[in-house]
Amino acid sequence: MTTKQERPGQIRSPIAVILGHVDSGKTSLLDKVRGTAVQSRESGGITQHIGASFFPIETVTALCGSLLKSSKKQLQIPGILIIDTPGHSSFMNLRQRGASAANFAILVIDVRRGIQPQTVESLRILVKQKVPFLIAANKIDRLPGWKSFPDLSLVKSLSKQSSGSLEALQTIIYETMTELSHFNLEPDRFDRIKNFAKKIAIIPTSAITGEGIPEMFLVLASLTEQYLRKQLELHLDKGKGVVLEVKKEVGMGTTLDVILFDGIIKQNSQIVLAGTDGPISTSVRAILVPKELDEIRDPRNKFDSVEQAVAAVGVKLVAPNIDEAIAGSSLYVVDKNEVNEAITKIKEELASILVETDDAGVVVKADTLGSLEALVNFLRDSNVQIRFAAVGNVTKKDVYQASLSREKNEYYGIILGFRTAILLDAQEEASKLQIPIIQDDIIYRLSEEYEAYQYEVQQRLEEEALKDIVRPSKIKVLPYVFRQSKPCILGVEVLAGILTPQNNLINRENKKIGHLLQIQDRGNTISQAKVSDQVAVAIRGPTAGRQIKEGDELWVDVPEPDARKITEQNILSGTEMDALTELIEIKRRTVNKYWAL
Repeated sequence: MTTKQERPGQIRSPIAVILGHVDSGKTSLLDKVRGTAVQSRESGGITQHIGASFFPIETVTALCGSLLKSSKKQLQIPGILIIDTPGHSSFMNLRQRGASAANFAILVIDVRRGIQPQTVESLRILVKQKVPFLIAANKIDRLPGWKSFPDLSLVKSLSKQSSGSLEALQTIIYETMTELSHFNLEPDRFDRIKNFAKKIAIIPTSAITGEGIPEMFLVLASLTEQYLRKQLELHLDKGKGVVLEVKKEVGMGTTLDVILFDGIIKQNSQIVLAGTDGPISTSVRAILVPKELDEIRDPRNKFDSVEQAVAAVGVKLVAPNIDEAIAGSSLYVVDKNEVNEAITKIKEELASILVETDDAGVVVKADTLGSLEALVNFLRDSNVQIRFAAVGNVTKKDVYQASLSREKNEYYGIILGFRTAILLDAQEEASKLQIPIIQDDIIYRLSEEYEAYQYEVQQRLEEEALKDIVRPSKIKVLPYVFRQSKPCILGVEVLAGILTPQNNLINRENKKIGHLLQIQDRGNTISQAKVSDQVAVAIRGPTAGRQIKEGDELWVDVPEPDARKITEQNILSGTEMDALTELIEIKRRTVNKYWAL
């Protein structure tokens, strides 16, 4: 048996990925098309591939019927293969000769919520990988006052909507235009675009009513045919694919879920892919495709075996020695004399993504090679050093790597995990060694959490450095005297720095005025006062009205070693440094010009 989506001498099906924030309606959009096709009993039904759905041209044509007639367009592609599982991250981030293996993408936005964190992350990936895409502004049926006209074209439906509904939709379109402008992209509503090569199409859709879905499929099919025809040329030679997932199946052992995006793969084909310990070379024992849902009688028997598969297609491969295979790896079908060349390619791919050094840096773990590549690139672009980066769960080895890194640099004693689990012994070791592990399924949020960790480390290190030094401050005497002497108690305002007790005070001429004993606010003793605080202070030494008067400006007398330490280690900022700078000027004017150098 052979998969039949493609025929020699033709272009192959474009491969599209569907992306968007959680609950934006990605799966619902495709489910609506599946349901419509089943209900209308269209010929050439939708095929559920491994990790993808294949929408044959017959289904696409039926879906876009009236639109195709009015445009007098005849589609040439055999169909559309859409990656609609979490494994799309593996597919999106794989690069083949400088371009993503995905031909096109559908970015789904919830019109009620607009641009969300995962939307931004998807945009970053699409732009970095140079993948063309359209935007489905989904859930228009939830807009205030929206009236559904599922039998009309979207353009006609829009013309019948209230001004309130159209304004709500336009708000989302403007928000999307603003966000995409940050990426130097120009989007607009699809029916207003004259040149699709220059603008990103925004198509309002509803997974409930089906509105906009025919337009979405027609734009996708038309754009791939018009602009990507060379990419879609069908090559009937050795296949190339991407490992979406590595799974254990009952009765089969470890299997590979693969998207074949070019060429052919056959039973007994020799394949080369990436493993945790390096490239894996093995041969295909079986190629499996899912049975039609109504054919599944026994859950243990849900696949059909085929002799070969032709791109573009999603298949499950059974082969020996693939337990250590890495999701997101490239997969090459080769002749025996090409194995070494393919191994070199895999090594180069791994070398560009995996990281292992003795330098200080963060430890990075991700669920697939594609995810790891995206995360490593993001961190490198943010100038974050990496000590160790690999695919898989967080292990004790990772904790030890982070501990060694911390010994060299406090800021890097951390593990960043993207869609990974933490093994129990690793969790215990991390708790014992106090190694933080940050996990998230959004890359930029991981980066934000790491920045927060860096800030915490910085604050702690500064506090430790400042623990035994006198901190600079500047105060002004207010017209409030509560006691003239022994000790003098009066009101002051903090002009700069942080004022703390048990420090000497000097004036602009470097004359010692007295020793600050205590600070009070509304009768309560406090440990410090900050800029703009007006407090009462007890000073041993001076008499109010004589040595200290209203309007006098005083400085905390920071010892020279402390002043030197602060300036050399750059451990203070803001008004504290302003106060210290003024104090240094006083000392160099009255003591010596090299003071604190």
